[in-house]
Amino acid sequence: MQHTSHHNPASSTPARPATTNQIAVGHRADLTVLAADPLSTPATELAEVPVLLTVLDGRPTHRADRLS
Repeated sequence: MQHTSHHNPASSTPARPATTNQIAVGHRADLTVLAADPLSTPATELAEVPVLLTVLDGRPTHRADRLS
């Protein structure tokens, strides 16, 4: 029987640069802004919650018209 090991690449990568894990000017960011709080929205309604803003690598990739 052969043993299969699952490797977590994050565990062996160097420390992240200081420009990650923070939302600040000059820092990279991936985030999504929803029109409702996903923690208090019933699971059956989450798929219907509008996405207001998506940011990938610090650049907006989607912005709802009502934010323009």
